[in-house]
Amino acid sequence: MGRAWIAAWWAYWAWRLTRKASPPPVQAVGQLYRRLRRATHFLLTVEQFGAAVPPSAWGQAATVSLGALTRQAASPPWKGRLLYALTQARQPQRILELGTHIGLSTLYLGLAAPTAELHSVEASPTLLRYARTHARLLGLRPIFHVGTFAEVLPTLQGPWDLVYVDGDHRPEALLSYGQALFAQLTEGGWLLCDDVFWSRSLYRAWRTLAALPWRQRSLIGPFGLLQK
Repeated sequence: MGRAWIAAWWAYWAWRLTRKASPPPVQAVGQLYRRLRRATHFLLTVEQFGAAVPPSAWGQAATVSLGALTRQAASPPWKGRLLYALTQARQPQRILELGTHIGLSTLYLGLAAPTAELHSVEASPTLLRYARTHARLLGLRPIFHVGTFAEVLPTLQGPWDLVYVDGDHRPEALLSYGQALFAQLTEGGWLLCDDVFWSRSLYRAWRTLAALPWRQRSLIGPFGLLQK
């Protein structure tokens, strides 16, 4: 499976350099992203979670525009294209996403593996409502779970062929969830961690996690890929 991600990586860069048209599913998500970015006057109240929020303030609401939410944390087209290519290369049957946000990364995962069973976890009920809407727009039916990772993970059962982590960027959280998920991955399964360069401490946590007996360890753009 090592050759699969190498092929996906080169296919992605060939696309970047030649500017060939993206596959239609990728174009559809990119168009949605651009529309959402322009929604700067559409305000919503969102529950706050994650590394940027003190744990004592988790769950407290803040008002933000949909456009700002999209620009700040949703997967942009260049990253989505890479996520799509990697997912296609892995050909997973069961996918777990930690950190749904408004669901754009969920769309890339689901469209790249349309026959896979896709589970996605998000702590904010408000964000999850938008993710559900976006999934319906593109004809996908992921299984969404509302709650923090600590609340939801014990209720889910592997095995997983692909786990995509894009939320709760606290170093201790990545180590805890990553170590727990190692046992739930299939042989050859991938743990794909987004934003590993988000902070020095998060990158160090990923390096510590990579010391487990993985078959492959790779940095691919913003992703840290670990193959069991």
